[in-house]
Amino acid sequence: MITLFCLPCAGGSASMYFPWQAALQDVAQLQAVELPGRGRRIREPLLQDYVVLLDRLTDELAGTAAPSSGYVLFGHSMGGLLAQGLARSLPQRGWPAPRALMVSACAAPLAREWVTPEDSDAALIAAMRRQGGTREEVFDCPELLELALPVLRADYRVCSSFQMQRPADEMADLLDLPVHVYGGIGDPLGSAALQAWQRETRGSVTLDWFDGGHFYLQGQQDALLARLRRHLQAHANSLSHADHAAALAHA
Repeated sequence: MITLFCLPCAGGSASMYFPWQAALQDVAQLQAVELPGRGRRIREPLLQDYVVLLDRLTDELAGTAAPSSGYVLFGHSMGGLLAQGLARSLPQRGWPAPRALMVSACAAPLAREWVTPEDSDAALIAAMRRQGGTREEVFDCPELLELALPVLRADYRVCSSFQMQRPADEMADLLDLPVHVYGGIGDPLGSAALQAWQRETRGSVTLDWFDGGHFYLQGQQDALLARLRRHLQAHANSLSHADHAAALAHA
């Protein structure tokens, strides 16, 4: 069974994907990736640099055996930025390339705006309210805000530290795999930033829209999971066909 690695958004943790496990269990083995400083890794220091965080995640995954039945990377918002980085770095560390990259509410690298965000407590709280996705009781509880704000601040710094370095031969740095893009119709991110994923890969690109904003996946969870199931099943089937053809060739 194909493995689905899921990376969280800024301020999020692996727990955002726990409800997906039962819904996808017949098409994929879901592994929610936990980042340092949250969830079961709460005692680890938060990382604030994209390259440092990506290197840590690459080391951790590459230190284990690659899934024998292939894998797909999914990330929402900041998680999409990390997922595309892993799609590039893991094959350099001995893993096969992922069967596909899935990115949600995440601008393509070449379409990102290089603006250092204001990360005072007031600015972070305003951003949380603007993007949605945060329960109202969090804003009413100083203790919860005290836990949430440092994580969000560190993650915003991770995003602002990202710099897409293109080599002289840009084609040499393109991904060579299908990319599935998902977005909310009302997300201020805009359609051009998502359509720009077509410039990141030699493979096919799909773009699916859902009602809602940046955190459309909360209100549209069932619709998104139905689309993910279809895409995952297609990649699992293609892998099975490839394995069958290889077996016949060696028979």
